[in-house]
Parts: sequence; C-alpha cells; structure tokens
Amino acid sequence: MLTAIALTPRDQIAGHFGKAAMFAIYDQQGQLIDRIQNSGSRELGCKHKKILQRQLAVMNVTEIVLGNIGTRSLARLLQAGFNVSRVAPRTSVADFLAGNVNKEALLTAEQGRACKREKGACGCGCGTKKSAPAVAKVGMLSSSFSQLGKIGGLKL
Repeated sequence: MLTAIALTPRDQIAGHFGKAAMFAIYDQQGQLIDRIQNSGSRELGCKHKKILQRQLAVMNVTEIVLGNIGTRSLARLLQAGFNVSRVAPRTSVADFLAGNVNKEALLTAEQGRACKREKGACGCGCGTKKSAPAVAKVGMLSSSFSQLGKIGGLKL
C-alpha cells in the first residue's frame, strides 16, 4: 500500500489537489519511494489532474492525502478506487508521517470543495453538456451571411 501526499514546494501538505507542486509517494513504513512533479499545477482545466490520476494509479498508490480537492476531482478519484484523506493545509510531512495530525477520510464527492468558477469555465468542458447544433429556419440569416454587405446589388 502506497500513499501519495500532495505537497507545496516547501514540503508542506498542499491546499489543493490540482495545484500541488508535487506528490511524494511513501510506503507503509514511511519511506519515500518517489516524487511526481505536477507540471500542470498552474494550468486551468482538468487535463493535468487526469494525468496525475493515471500516474498515481500506475505506481499502485492506494491513498492520496491532501488539503482540499474539488468535488469533480474527488468523484473521479473515488470512482477509480483511491482512498482520499484530508488534513489541514500546510501541515508538515514530518508531522503527518509521525501521526500527529487529524486525518479525515473523504468518502463522497460532496465532501469536496465546490468549484469557484461556473460549470465548465475551467476550459475543459468537464461541467458542461454538449449543446445541439443550431437549426437554421426559413427567413433566418446564418452567421456567414451576416458578414456580407451586398450580393448582386441587394443589401442584406
């Protein structure tokens, strides 16, 4: 069983899953196994979060420890079979590994933090539904016609 801890550049537990600078992977004895850099920590959208999830799954991580996480990311991690726990942001890794902090198990997506942006405003479309293409009706000008001024002497 491996545990991934979302970290800041100062080796404190990161305040948010997607914005963590890196993830430190520890075994059950508290030995550091590896570190995964979060190259997308400054990006908007969900693509880099999905990449992180795949990387953690490939390494056989079973638990993820973090400060906070959004509801959609939490739902995705829980559905993938990860155990997700929350501790106070900026807790030192040493305190966590020594067992000196309270750890809250996150069992449902509703325990995650609501998105501060409108649905889908992150740019990836994760919260938006696909809309049906607009149907042109008789008598309507399509957007391509509205840019034309005149055709054969007729004003549009």
